[in-house]
Amino acid sequence: MYAFHHIPKCAGSSLQQRMIMHEHNGDLAKGSTLVCYDAVGREWMYKVSDDADYNPKESLHHQTFPRHRGQTVNNNHSAVTIAMAHSVDHSWPAHHITWIRNPYERDISHYNYDYNLGRINRTWPEWHQQMPTDWIVLWLYTRWLKKPETDAHVMYQAIVDSKLIIRPMQTFEQDYKFICDKLDVAPLSIKDNVQTDKNIPPEQLNQYDMDEHKDDNDLDWMLYELSVQKTDLPTHP
Repeated sequence: MYAFHHIPKCAGSSLQQRMIMHEHNGDLAKGSTLVCYDAVGREWMYKVSDDADYNPKESLHHQTFPRHRGQTVNNNHSAVTIAMAHSVDHSWPAHHITWIRNPYERDISHYNYDYNLGRINRTWPEWHQQMPTDWIVLWLYTRWLKKPETDAHVMYQAIVDSKLIIRPMQTFEQDYKFICDKLDVAPLSIKDNVQTDKNIPPEQLNQYDMDEHKDDNDLDWMLYELSVQKTDLPTHP
């Protein structure tokens, strides 16, 4: 079994789209994929096997999931072999993998995404001043390990010492093909259908650049650089 934890803006939607398509196309057994995500203040589950109206041309996060919320989802997970998304934590009995992006690029994408949805109206430097430092470390510790926030170095070390396999975004496509080989399915070439317009003017990027970001978020960068060093297959050493 695989458990794919989704760090926001780190290829999670692309992987969910593909795995759901694999089941929809009959490549994977019915009921084998499960998406555990949060929205509008609570957690939700989605199984394509329970969605008679599934349309592969829809955006999962902007159309499919919102349309399906509130509908009945089979709570028997005995057939599930692939669990995905934000709310998949360490307790799933599975092979745990996540992908991590250049932290500065991830934050830019996060800002653009929230800005496009009308969640924020601050400039890029203003937004970053209010963001927790080492956001990725904090996310994995509180969301995947399910532990309360503590000292950042303690959180970082707990993640590094955990069973979570952290892969760099640069290896996502090769990792996906490796996983498809293990699942005995042909890889799909579809892309994430969540589009993000670019909203940060160059002068604002200059006001908070990558060097400053590294100074403020050294543990996120350490985690990312640790993942980049591992360019072999997505398994524990």
